[in-house]
Amino acid sequence: MASKGKQKKKKGRILITLLIILIGAGLLCLMAIFMLYEIQNLNVIGNRVLPKEEIIAQSGVKVGDNYFFLNRAKLKERLEKNRYIEFRGTQFDYSGTMNIKINERHAMGIIQRNGLYYVIDADGMVLENSQEVMPDFQCPIVKGLDLSSRTLIIEGQIIGVKDIEQLSALSAVLKALDDTNMQGRTVSLDVSNLDNISIMTTEGAGIVLGRATDAELKLIIAREILASREDKKELMGANIDVSSGEKAYFMPPVLPTVTPVPTTTPTPAPSATPKK
Repeated sequence: MASKGKQKKKKGRILITLLIILIGAGLLCLMAIFMLYEIQNLNVIGNRVLPKEEIIAQSGVKVGDNYFFLNRAKLKERLEKNRYIEFRGTQFDYSGTMNIKINERHAMGIIQRNGLYYVIDADGMVLENSQEVMPDFQCPIVKGLDLSSRTLIIEGQIIGVKDIEQLSALSAVLKALDDTNMQGRTVSLDVSNLDNISIMTTEGAGIVLGRATDAELKLIIAREILASREDKKELMGANIDVSSGEKAYFMPPVLPTVTPVPTTTPTPAPSATPKK
């Protein structure tokens, strides 16, 4: 009986020792986490206009916080209260720097409806309601969007369209205008016919894009045509068709009139004198 009691005590001591070791290991792990994941510096990636300090302040994250215990859902919620910010994630390097990755939304198009003007980004997110005053943004007026009469246009939400393909095409062209530096040169964008999307430039020239496919390449081709004819005053009322995605067809505002070439009026040959 005594030997069994000793064995139980021995097992008890072993279990206690193991428990102490496990607790110690856990504490060491926690200490390592607190040391390795302590945020010592904050940075922002993707901002273009909004100040880094403003974005960091809105994030609610501070130097000294622990990256391991960061609640990303709440971080996203806090940041996206500003509709100009789209949260893209975070990044941490073991020097202690945490990067907040965002996409900064900016004005890409203007929609006019019922006498009001709405500013949208490339994804169709409504950024501003400018009421009855034309907003002072260098971006095109979007024409031809098929909106339901009951569709509400709400700031901070994607604009509702009947055909999602139309929104995708609009997004592709708006992004291409931005990427080719043609946004500020574009007065209007018409997406009423997805097979024949067109834009109007500040010079008064129309550009026929056709489908939204390869919009960036098409705009680069059109841009070269605009540059080559800029000094010739031939752009007002002209059309540039780049719908093929390979060639550009320039159609001047007035087709040249064919000048008639004077020709000699044919003289009928004298009839033959009959032989006697």
